[in-house]
Amino acid sequence: MGHFSKSIILLIIFVLSIATVKSQNIIIDFEDTSSISDFVDFDGGTGTIINNPKSDDQNNSATVAQIIRDGGTIWSGSKIYLPENIDFSSYNLISMKVYTSAPIGTTIKFKLEGIGNTERDVTTTVSNAWETLTWDFTGEPTNFNSLVFMFDFGNVGDGSETSTFLFDDIEQVYGGSQIDLPVLFEDPNINHTVTDFGGNVSLLTADPEDPSNQVIMTTKTTTAATWAGTTIGTPAGFASDIPLSLSDSKMTVSVWSPAADTPIRLKVEDSSDPTHTCETETLTTVDGGWETITFDFLNQAPGTELLSIGLSMGWTYNMASIFFNFGTDGATAGEETYYFDDIRFGESVLATDYIGESQINIFPNPVWEEIIISGVNHIEAISIYNLTGKMIINQNGNYGKMDEFQEGSDTYVNVKALQNGIYILKITDRKGQIFLEKFMKI
Repeated sequence: MGHFSKSIILLIIFVLSIATVKSQNIIIDFEDTSSISDFVDFDGGTGTIINNPKSDDQNNSATVAQIIRDGGTIWSGSKIYLPENIDFSSYNLISMKVYTSAPIGTTIKFKLEGIGNTERDVTTTVSNAWETLTWDFTGEPTNFNSLVFMFDFGNVGDGSETSTFLFDDIEQVYGGSQIDLPVLFEDPNINHTVTDFGGNVSLLTADPEDPSNQVIMTTKTTTAATWAGTTIGTPAGFASDIPLSLSDSKMTVSVWSPAADTPIRLKVEDSSDPTHTCETETLTTVDGGWETITFDFLNQAPGTELLSIGLSMGWTYNMASIFFNFGTDGATAGEETYYFDDIRFGESVLATDYIGESQINIFPNPVWEEIIISGVNHIEAISIYNLTGKMIINQNGNYGKMDEFQEGSDTYVNVKALQNGIYILKITDRKGQIFLEKFMKI
């Protein structure tokens, strides 16, 4: 690539977090005149520092950065170098203020380079106004010391106003802990970002049947490809590997589909090597309602790699993507909306859990406010599922001094907030014995 140096002014402030691990909270605000570095331009992009021509309440900085794209390639842009590598262990997102006159939905690619590279795409949500955009680099190593800016990625610039981009206040921020199984979308301290591709649009929202429950709503748009899907998390995948084996090969997902007999595909892969994958597919059985679907990766989808082959070659899997109505594009199916939640390794509790032989008793049944449990020694965890296998309540580890429970002790579970209906109560004792009991909430 051809390169052109342009003098710019940088203020880079490195902040040590109060945690024991050192973390760089990088801020570049383009204001200070004492520290000088360079934009490194490539393939039709030109970066400069200018007086802020769009000062307003959203960004009243005196100076900002500007990149003009004029000819060259679809990836033209500019980059800057940092004095040390970026650490994402504490601050896992990069935010940046952006002003563009290009249409809403313009792609801005943020790429990091150093030892290898990694990149993320975000689309604009406004035009002719400042907005703060965020790129998620959760799980990335401390390998990168340069920031690469590619505005309107995928199109060749023409030097016009819509090919001119302003940006300012580049900062690392905390976006929650890396996602891991089981995925419930409830904990505010976890980063619940999901990653769409092929024409899907997803967001975290309230369950349409239970506003107290958070789920992912996925819209397969009219422009979606046959393979449009959603990665459950960021491109870094889960915090730990999915422990798939030939003897333990199943995952479950609670899904809501507008129609039965809709093909749903689940794919697992290695986030660092997209050629290491395994895919399986099944059909929904419910019209316009929730159900828990079991995906068995021993039943691989046609044309995809066997789990046995992947495991024999030492492949590991730490990322999962879900595909609704796989094989049919949005133009054919029309725009459809789906929901998913409660992604787990292992089969549904309703299908496979071992039932203990103790003389468990729950009462009253039907129940309005509290269930009383007797006949179980040393309860470790209690959870409640609806009849499709979707977890509604999980009180794992919330019993305080569980060691004090003795034989014959009663345990109380408040179910007043549940909607009326039939539920399954799952109780796990200290020995790992599992008990299932059905009850009615009135």
